[in-house]
Amino acid sequence: MQRAAMQHTLEQFSVRWLGRAALALVLAGMYLPVAMTIVYSFNKSKIGTVWTEFSLDGYRNVFSQEGLLAALGASLTIGAIASSLSVVAGTLAALGLSAWRPRTRLLAQAVLALPLVTPDVIIALSLAMFFSALRLEQGFGTVIAAHCVFGISYAFVVMTGAVQDLDHTLYSAALDCGATPWQAYWRVIVPILAPSLIVAWLFVFALSFDDFLITFLTKGPGADTLPIKIYGQMRFGIKPQTSALFVVLFLVTLAGALGASRLLKPAQARS
Repeated sequence: MQRAAMQHTLEQFSVRWLGRAALALVLAGMYLPVAMTIVYSFNKSKIGTVWTEFSLDGYRNVFSQEGLLAALGASLTIGAIASSLSVVAGTLAALGLSAWRPRTRLLAQAVLALPLVTPDVIIALSLAMFFSALRLEQGFGTVIAAHCVFGISYAFVVMTGAVQDLDHTLYSAALDCGATPWQAYWRVIVPILAPSLIVAWLFVFALSFDDFLITFLTKGPGADTLPIKIYGQMRFGIKPQTSALFVVLFLVTLAGALGASRLLKPAQARS
């Protein structure tokens, strides 16, 4: 009896430590490259992968590289416009489909969510051929349109869950109180959906800001975003300024993710 209990204890101990070891390996694989980039952002060397001594020059000269600030501005502008358009379209689609019949609604939802499972290379090539067939001059406009293709899908998925949890009797109650349909949506529905709208916007913005392949195949000459600009500079090695910019963007993204999670908590508590 004592021997069986001891064996059971050893099995529990081994399983616990195997789980911790597996978790540690996963976290190391995910975050060691990030940690290394943070460390090398304080490197004095002009070649980012060769350590010489500690320095803050990378942060002082973070935008000294030619065209890097313009590329960052382009990424921010494209991401803001694409995410705003995507959230508006995705929210309207989620609200509109909520009144459809179940079978038709499921079919429409599948069509809207199709870009989520379609490989980026297929979307990129299809859009490039589409813009070429229409003889559209490729530039920031075509990039924004391309980002809306996948952005609407992600925004729709996020907002569909929020609309399903929405108490639609509140809209009817607002109408009974004398509000117009526009006032009922703007003053009742939109404030309730606000946390999900912000989360959807941040989600689509992050995807748009980070996109490389679709942007690369749908942009025009000189319309470089930050990922494309950094890719072009990697031929000459990753410089400390590039690593420093990565750290700044990583911290901003982390702050946005934490803010989104705090916004979701009240909505989850209400549901």
